[in-house]
Amino acid sequence: MGKIKGFLGIVFLVLVISACSSQEEVNDLAVSDQVFEEAEVATSSESMNMDRGILNQVSTKAAERMVIYQGYLTLEVKDFYLSRDKIQERTGQLGGYVVESHHHEGADGKLFGTIVLRVPKQDFVPFIEYIGTTDVKIVEQSTHGNDVTEEYIDLGSRLKAKSVVEERLLGFMEQAANTENLLKISNDLAKVQEEIEHMTGRKQFLENQVELSTITIAINEVSIGTSSIQGDELNTWERSKKLFIDTINVALLASSTIVVFLIGLSPVFVPSLILILIIMIYYKRKRKNNDQTMD
Repeated sequence: MGKIKGFLGIVFLVLVISACSSQEEVNDLAVSDQVFEEAEVATSSESMNMDRGILNQVSTKAAERMVIYQGYLTLEVKDFYLSRDKIQERTGQLGGYVVESHHHEGADGKLFGTIVLRVPKQDFVPFIEYIGTTDVKIVEQSTHGNDVTEEYIDLGSRLKAKSVVEERLLGFMEQAANTENLLKISNDLAKVQEEIEHMTGRKQFLENQVELSTITIAINEVSIGTSSIQGDELNTWERSKKLFIDTINVALLASSTIVVFLIGLSPVFVPSLILILIIMIYYKRKRKNNDQTMD
């Protein structure tokens, strides 16, 4: 009887161990699906708390809003190289840098080009004012700002929530009981980490764009000073050529008009000329005969 009880006890123990093992596998399989549901709730809660905290900070520091400033200028200068070098030198003094610079020579020999540069945000307005004080003419000027504060706050809260999800997935990986569950959690973790990298990159890009403002400057070299004398000389030459050509055209037009007039009236002129010629010959002969008679 004791042997039977012992055998039944061993069977019961085996069944209990099997049930526990099956339950662990079921739990592991459900981990990957449950974690995103939990993470979604955590994300919502974390986002709300994060937004409240950051918005409170923004409200107390209105001057710290994330604004991307951009400016566009069109300049007329006497000396392209001199003006360009001054602008680049000033940019370096402010701790900025030139992103792009190129120029071309026009048909008249004058240079024109574009400079794209970046300066610290606190120097954005002073830099534009400085250009206005130099020996240049500002033909066109425009500035605008893009407030990205809300996007920046949203990225911060989403990054915080994704970091929580990442930590939980790492914890589940350590507790995974088999390879299949480990691979599934690893794939989910890779997706979350990719999203974190993307949002981190975007956040850093916004920070860089806010800290350094972008200014695009078009520079056109024009003739100033002695150019007015040269322009008068060129006008004199041009007017002389025009008068010469106009005179030839008038002479040709007059000649053409006369020829057309003669040809057009030839049916009248020719008989008249013949008649006049006959009359002149007649009177000439008559006078000659009279002179001979008197002799």
